[in-house]
Amino acid sequence: MLSWFFQWAFCTAGATIVSGGVAERVKSPTYAAYAFCMTTFIYPVIVAWSWGGGWLNSIFDVGYMDFAGSGIVHLTGGVSALAGTVVLGPRKGRFVNPEEFEAHNLPLVVLGTFALWFGWYGFNPGSTLSMSSGNMGALAAQVAMNTTLSAATGGIMVFLARYAIFGKYDVGGLCNGILAGLVSITAGCGNMESGCAVATGFVGALVYQGSSMLLQKLKIDDPVDAVPVHGFCGIWGVLAASLFDWGSGINYYHGWSAWGCMENPDGTCRPNIGGSAVGANIILVLMVIVWAGSLSGIAFFLLKLTGMLRIDEDTEAMGIDMKSHSPPKAYAMSTPAATGVSASEHSPTKAYAAPETTV
Repeated sequence: MLSWFFQWAFCTAGATIVSGGVAERVKSPTYAAYAFCMTTFIYPVIVAWSWGGGWLNSIFDVGYMDFAGSGIVHLTGGVSALAGTVVLGPRKGRFVNPEEFEAHNLPLVVLGTFALWFGWYGFNPGSTLSMSSGNMGALAAQVAMNTTLSAATGGIMVFLARYAIFGKYDVGGLCNGILAGLVSITAGCGNMESGCAVATGFVGALVYQGSSMLLQKLKIDDPVDAVPVHGFCGIWGVLAASLFDWGSGINYYHGWSAWGCMENPDGTCRPNIGGSAVGANIILVLMVIVWAGSLSGIAFFLLKLTGMLRIDEDTEAMGIDMKSHSPPKAYAMSTPAATGVSASEHSPTKAYAAPETTV
């Protein structure tokens, strides 16, 4: 029962990641049909190959390393989100009037980010699965510290990068940078030192910012940057888990062995297997992309053929919240032009517009 509940939480995370990539234009009942496909056929097979003791456990006689799911959970959701947003196409006017699609409520964005960050301490330290000994308790503490350092580094680096690029303070970028750092460290949080966790978050921030700009350049509409955060940073996280393993120099590899090295049958440390470990994690990345990406693409394409995947143009113009949810006034957004120092120095400007008042 405990294992079922644990995997249920990871499975729902993978399914909800996809919803961010197809937001504001997909019909909810149809998305529920896709979620059934994700949770029944896509995610369980990947888990069976990996955490379930499948063939990836012994590939190259070393096996993969993904402690809490950078690849198994986040890359699965990220590549599936990419498939979904490509099949759906962009929101109407997204690349014609981009200012109309800016975030409008940064306090809620920040609140959601901190809720996710807090929850990550259940996923990452919780993936030790037990704290029945001093060593396991110390490992959980190390995982928590690595998680914190990578998240903080990712957030700060994206915030600074966007200021350097755009000349404005972007709190939304800070939030997604935090998530990029969290996704990046999730695979290797249990087998790397804290300095490497900082490096993982640093590179993850660059991966996120670069991939976010790439999608916009390609006119791929991802409303919440689910693909850069979970897909691209998920790939980096899996690679970082093998590249930054805390084995002694490059001679030994720890992987799932926590504080100890991977051993020979006689109990001695196995030398010079780091290259095989990197190769095993590359195979994990490729298999997740092929399996989740192809099946999600097929699922979304078949749903599109039914004519029930995307909302109609009138609903899209009005907003699906106002059209389909109750009470409609709760979803009305009439925002005047933003003024003041916040609007001039921060991004997006719409988020700092003063509310309209009536007399």
